[in-house]
Amino acid sequence: MSEKRNTWQKQVIYSVIKELKTHPTVQSLIDELEKRGYKIGKSTVYRVLSDAVDEGIVMNVYLEHFDGNTENHYHIRCKVCDRIFDSELPYQDSITQMGVEADSDFVILSHNLEFIGICPSCKESLKSL
Repeated sequence: MSEKRNTWQKQVIYSVIKELKTHPTVQSLIDELEKRGYKIGKSTVYRVLSDAVDEGIVMNVYLEHFDGNTENHYHIRCKVCDRIFDSELPYQDSITQMGVEADSDFVILSHNLEFIGICPSCKESLKSL
């Protein structure tokens, strides 16, 4: 397998996604990059993110939302605005063990948990309706 180059585009994308706490989509990441003065093509961003997911550098959280935090943690997805937030609930290794015991035909490696709710901003907006 050929070694992938460490281009300036890759370095910038990694740096920005690690900074963000917003679990950006590809388009919102491109918008953020442009806001910071970087012009990186959509196909380059997709390719870098795909490689980063394969290498465990970022996580593909939900559809096209990415997370620079690869530590085991949970997420909350707002049903109104579709943004994703990190949950404050500590990761529960015991849930993985429960899966190991319940589905013993499988090799269970880890688990993901996503809460569905309404974020504080959308909750406020709904109050004003």
